[in-house]
Amino acid sequence: MESWQRLPPLLLLSPLLLLPWSSSAFCILDDEGDNCFCNFSAPEPKWDDIVICLSALGVEILGGGHNLDTFLHKDIADPRKAADVLRALRLRRLKLKEALVPAPLLHQFLRALTYTRIKELALEDLVISHPPLQPRSPIDGDLTLTVLNLSRVSLAGESNLLASIGPWLKPGLKALSLTGLGLSNVPCTDLDTFKELNSLDLSDNPEIGESGLTSASCFKDFRALRDLALRNTSLQSLGQVCRGLEATGTNVQRLDISYNELKATPSTQCTWPPTLISLNLSHMKLKCVPTPLPTKLQQLDLSYNLLTKRPELPQETELILEGNPFASSGVPDKLQGEQAPDDCNVSSRAPKSLGTLLALQVSAILALLRGVRGFA
Repeated sequence: MESWQRLPPLLLLSPLLLLPWSSSAFCILDDEGDNCFCNFSAPEPKWDDIVICLSALGVEILGGGHNLDTFLHKDIADPRKAADVLRALRLRRLKLKEALVPAPLLHQFLRALTYTRIKELALEDLVISHPPLQPRSPIDGDLTLTVLNLSRVSLAGESNLLASIGPWLKPGLKALSLTGLGLSNVPCTDLDTFKELNSLDLSDNPEIGESGLTSASCFKDFRALRDLALRNTSLQSLGQVCRGLEATGTNVQRLDISYNELKATPSTQCTWPPTLISLNLSHMKLKCVPTPLPTKLQQLDLSYNLLTKRPELPQETELILEGNPFASSGVPDKLQGEQAPDDCNVSSRAPKSLGTLLALQVSAILALLRGVRGFA
């Protein structure tokens, strides 16, 4: 039996096995032959149908929650013996979703990918079972990825998935997504290799919080970092986010902190990165615009909040306001009754509240004096 014939179906991507079909019960190849999607959610998937994807540049595999330990019982070839076959692939983008993957199989999978020309790898909704992932050996190659997406992946015996997969990667990574991994802080130690990052997504890690952001000293080393996403990371104060970025010394251009619930806080003195031109505050249940805002914003996304009137901001700032009550009601601002303040800052509302309290106290005193004079 040839070496390539002993590779598991997930790696059967050789041009030598090209078939004339463009679709099957489980896989579909687009008309251009560039993108292929496989859905193996059926109770008894036919894994060999993946051969339809052999010529594709991008392949997405939906495992349907199946346990892939069946491939551990197959005769798996050493990827070094199939190196020529793997190098001949057009494969550039690969996404694997929803499966239970034994660690030994993942190790072989990564080894095989080092012989391909893949640039983008996404692992989503996976459970890596059995023993901890075997470390990369000196004889193994490197993955020359530019994009890595690890989303909702759990690894048995490991608290940090990137620490296990990171050694397989060459330093040239440009975009990294570590979402839904249960991170309690920014994994600076494991990010240290990737100095060329221009995009970092740490969303859906609620334990990071503002303290995790403030302690991310490695951000200052990412001179090329332009896009930072911290959606759903338990951020509560825009001022503290500003202070956190100030402490890290980052020069991001686009910041996404949507899906956090900011609270009204006292005024905070801080300096936003001078490069910051885009801020996403969507889906935050905002009734007013939080402060402090960066002074040179070109775009501010306030969509899908609870704003009852259009905020007053400099004209040069592009506002995205869809999904707010005032934007969907069709009623002019001045006809909508009592309006929420533009500024969520606690101190900006304090004088009004204090004035109201004093007015009530004065009124009570005058009423009391009038009553005393009436009895005189």
